[in-house]
Amino acid sequence: MQLTINKIYHGFKVLQADYVEEVHSHVYLMEHIQSGAHLLYLGNDDDNKVFSIAFRTPSRDDTGVAHILEHSALCGSRKYHLKEPFVELVKGSLNTFLNAMTYPDKTMYPVASRNDKDFRNLMDVYLDAVFYPLIYENKFTLRQEGWHYNLADVNDELSYNGVVYNEMKGVYSSPDALMENEAMKALFPDSPYRFESGGYPESIPQLTQEMFEDFHKTYYSPENSYIYLYGDMDIEADLAYLDEEYLSKFTKTGKVDSVIPVQPAYTKTKEVEAYYPVDAGEDCTSKTYHELSIVVGNATDIKTTMALRLLEGVLLESESSPLRRALLNAGVGQNISGSYVGSLLQPIFSIKASGSEPELRDKFISVIYKTLQDITINGLDKKLLEAALNSTEFKMRESDFGAYPKGLIYGIGVMDNWLYDGNPIEGLRYNIILKELRDGLKTRYYEQLIENYLLDNTHKVIVSLLPQPGKEEADRALEVEKMAKLKATMSQDELDTYVADCHELHRRQAEPDKPEDLASIPILKRSDIRREIEKITVEEEQMGESTLLYVPAVTNKIAYFNWYFDITGVESRLLPYCYLLTDVLGKFNTERYTYEELATNSIMYTGGIAFNARALSDVSDADDYKIQFSLKAKALMENLPKLFDTLRAVALESKLDDVKRFYELLAEIKTDWDGNFFNRGQNIAISRLYGYCSAAARVNEQDHFSYYQFLKNLVENFDELGEVALADLRYLLTKVFQKTKYLFAYSCDEDLKEEVRKYALDFTNLLPESDIAGKAPNVLPLGEVDEAITTAGKVQYVVAGGNFAKHDHKFTGAMRVLETILRYEYLWTKIRIQGGAYGATARFDSNGLGIFASYRDPKLAESFQAYYDLPAWLEKEEFSARELDKYVIGTISGMDTPLTNTMRLDTVTTSWLKNITDEHRQKSRNEVLDVTNEDLQALAPVIRDMLSDGNVCVVGGKQPIEASLLCRFLF
Repeated sequence: MQLTINKIYHGFKVLQADYVEEVHSHVYLMEHIQSGAHLLYLGNDDDNKVFSIAFRTPSRDDTGVAHILEHSALCGSRKYHLKEPFVELVKGSLNTFLNAMTYPDKTMYPVASRNDKDFRNLMDVYLDAVFYPLIYENKFTLRQEGWHYNLADVNDELSYNGVVYNEMKGVYSSPDALMENEAMKALFPDSPYRFESGGYPESIPQLTQEMFEDFHKTYYSPENSYIYLYGDMDIEADLAYLDEEYLSKFTKTGKVDSVIPVQPAYTKTKEVEAYYPVDAGEDCTSKTYHELSIVVGNATDIKTTMALRLLEGVLLESESSPLRRALLNAGVGQNISGSYVGSLLQPIFSIKASGSEPELRDKFISVIYKTLQDITINGLDKKLLEAALNSTEFKMRESDFGAYPKGLIYGIGVMDNWLYDGNPIEGLRYNIILKELRDGLKTRYYEQLIENYLLDNTHKVIVSLLPQPGKEEADRALEVEKMAKLKATMSQDELDTYVADCHELHRRQAEPDKPEDLASIPILKRSDIRREIEKITVEEEQMGESTLLYVPAVTNKIAYFNWYFDITGVESRLLPYCYLLTDVLGKFNTERYTYEELATNSIMYTGGIAFNARALSDVSDADDYKIQFSLKAKALMENLPKLFDTLRAVALESKLDDVKRFYELLAEIKTDWDGNFFNRGQNIAISRLYGYCSAAARVNEQDHFSYYQFLKNLVENFDELGEVALADLRYLLTKVFQKTKYLFAYSCDEDLKEEVRKYALDFTNLLPESDIAGKAPNVLPLGEVDEAITTAGKVQYVVAGGNFAKHDHKFTGAMRVLETILRYEYLWTKIRIQGGAYGATARFDSNGLGIFASYRDPKLAESFQAYYDLPAWLEKEEFSARELDKYVIGTISGMDTPLTNTMRLDTVTTSWLKNITDEHRQKSRNEVLDVTNEDLQALAPVIRDMLSDGNVCVVGGKQPIEASLLCRFLF
């Protein structure tokens, strides 16, 4: 139904009503008269409904109170008097999104679901959580989610523990986080933005219960709330529900002061120098970071915000970006990047050089200013701007956000304007802004932006982050000393109290929720779930040894392409080069285009071109695999000639002969790995462990830690290895793009099928034959079974697993249900709640591989112990019928993720390559829906056998790892 402006519906007055073509929605801005709550509703026919409630939450200090409250609000409420309603929802709802997020100035609680009953359940749990959390009566919530003294015995060393405390220790293991923190403090000395809303590890223990409660009382009120609804729903019923169940219980006071103050600009650029840890004795060459961060404008100026975001991409994000190229040519860093943070009242434009030296700071700044000044005098290349505008428009029109519901992304986006008292509806209208930005191509609009915001603006900071060998060890020693001194000041009564509190916290964490409390969370039944799989229509066509798959779809004249070229017979020594080729393709000159021109053409005429290499194993056998080199692309139909011209240039005309350019690319890739190594820690540990267990996984591990080692060796010994490596890449390029054996899948509107097919076949017919396609693989030897990879990080990623198929066990759908149980019951309790890690996961693959993994984990031996105790727990565990239904529904939720056109095509190609048929999928779904306690208990010996191989891998801090070297022998 459509709502009428100025009319009141269940206490909500409609302030503005309009149809917004860009999001295909009737949009209504409302206010709840009594409580003052703000509400935005996007009505349309999308069944993937979204609800969110957000609060403006400016930080007062670095304790992370906003972040800890975000965690804690979902740990029990008035109606839902159990330990973690959030986790119960994850276990047993059909949500398509369920989470909460803390930003520098707001906290959001969004949910999404395609099921009407489930959607209302999710809304109710979240609303009760934010307005009536149990934090006032349960003082242990802060201790669990935030921090507590970890003292199980008076004779133990005193330490801190807590979920957010350990999460932020992990965050601040990243140089990027440290730089951002320094920049925010310098740019906003008088604003809440100077504080770390997530919590700075050293400051989190300063948060008291009184401060915690006061933050909730101050900011979590309806008049400070922003409610967002999206999708196909009975809006009158939902408005009535919001009014009657929650908002009518509150009256607007006008006393909530959450306004984000504008930080006055200062007149002189600030300079900051800080340090980050690297291992003792590590070479610090090319390990310095320099960043220029600039406060630019106001978020409510939507046109300027979009223009500056566009300008950041043009100047810094591609191979053709002039500022990026100038900085690289000047040798001020091995990797140049930019960022535009628009989700602040005063957005930030940043330019960063990684892989630099301390003494290059001044040169870094001077090159930036000179290049920008030259651009303002000579003009910015209009083709670069036009390409960026085309790319922006493509992304907005396609609205493909992967697994995230598009209604969620719209809801997050409108907050960039709405939170600061702007009009959220105007934030959805991008057509008129894009037209104005295109009109700006005819004037000096963009040059004027550079002058006003980047050159003449003095609200800037230069941050230099230098490596300090042994800093982590020194910081850890200081922490131990500080805690020892603190403990020495405590009386016996205080120590006894902290020991008692620690035991009481552990007791509460281990204590199961009461059945009546669990029953308060409404759940669906198995009978509510569709039994049949959703089949994807696929038309298959054979062409010699190759296969064509067509997936009909409504794509609005966008064509999607996936090629998988069989390179199974590639020499094993060339496997790292396959992954290197995916990183450098399109970044060398070709016979007809420079690499800058290639980059511009790709941005101008396509929705993206991507390369990858991967070993894909059979659905039921991890050692039966083929190695595929993939090429994925998408473009508007009108741009297909340009797309395929670019593909021909890259695949057939690349000139891989520029040694200087090759070193530049290698150094850039390696520097990115250096800066993000710890953030990739869990993936590194998992891939490493999988590589112990199967030949296919060993191939894929060549793209993880082995790839990093390969890059380091090439960069450090480039004078000796560079020419040879480049020759190997040239050789490999002649082998990967071939017409001997490939899979080609495409998707487009049905009336355009033949035209799209012809373009693709004309391209593939130009490709050469190959002598490695369809050959048997050159099998790599499996790796070690017990490894630790040490870093300067403050927490660990702890992984154990194995190949259960080698113990004659078969994959069943019950394993999918067990994944849900372990992630949100056993491992959640053992690793996150009791251990203090940010998270833990379990995975069983149909090809026989399985793992257990923790994330940002302060523990090590204790986590391994939890994995090895699992079979005994599972053998004895009996789940009620309601619990089983809950876990089945939660499992199905993950299996029924709505698919975008890109995801649908990827699903079809991966399924074909792995021999996953509709029969396989239906069998697995049936096994999930029909799972019993006996099915689950039967998996205990599977896990026991899987773990008996002793496969473990840890990525993390050197000292904790060295202190636990014998941990695996405990089992």
